Amino acid sequence: MNSIWDIGCDHGILGLSFLQYPAITKIHLVDPSIDVIRTLHNKLIDSYITKQPLIEIQHKKGQDVILNPEPKVIFIAGMGGREIQEIIKNLLPQLTPFDRLVISPHRNILELRQFLQVSALRLVDEVAIQEDGQFYQILCLETSVQFPAVSLYGEKIWQGPVGEQYRQHQIRSIGLHQDKASKAYVSYLKLLSY
Repeated sequence: MNSIWDIGCDHGILGLSFLQYPAITKIHLVDPSIDVIRTLHNKLIDSYITKQPLIEIQHKKGQDVILNPEPKVIFIAGMGGREIQEIIKNLLPQLTPFDRLVISPHRNILELRQFLQVSALRLVDEVAIQEDGQFYQILCLETSVQFPAVSLYGEKIWQGPVGEQYRQHQIRSIGLHQDKASKAYVSYLKLLSY
């Protein structure tokens, strides 16, 4: 991996955390908000970061990103599944077999997973985490066919103590919905036991 892309970077903490890795040749911080971009520029001007030439800040929507050809890891987190889906549609034709995509949708997760199931992306790994009382799914994806397709409801995310807490949380919150997709999801979750 040569470069890091943090799309929808907001404060830039995720992307900037890779400055300590010598193999990284470029960190791309991308955000559609001009206020975020100004804050990032000011943050870098006033910072102790000595590797600033490695950082490229782009005022751009994720749907308009043009990737570089070198191997890269792309992070898309902190936004809804529909927005992530639109960004992925833009990125898919640009991805190489050496690229990795890490996503963490905050809503519309089932809709996004439905799209991922039939896309060229494959699931390297998935995990559920809990932070400040909220649960998040993190999916690591590649285009390599050596990995399985993304499942509609997830499999590994329900394992372990956090996975079980997340499963119970989803049963309670999604169980309130009466639409067919929500009922199927809750039925699936109730059948799980690890």
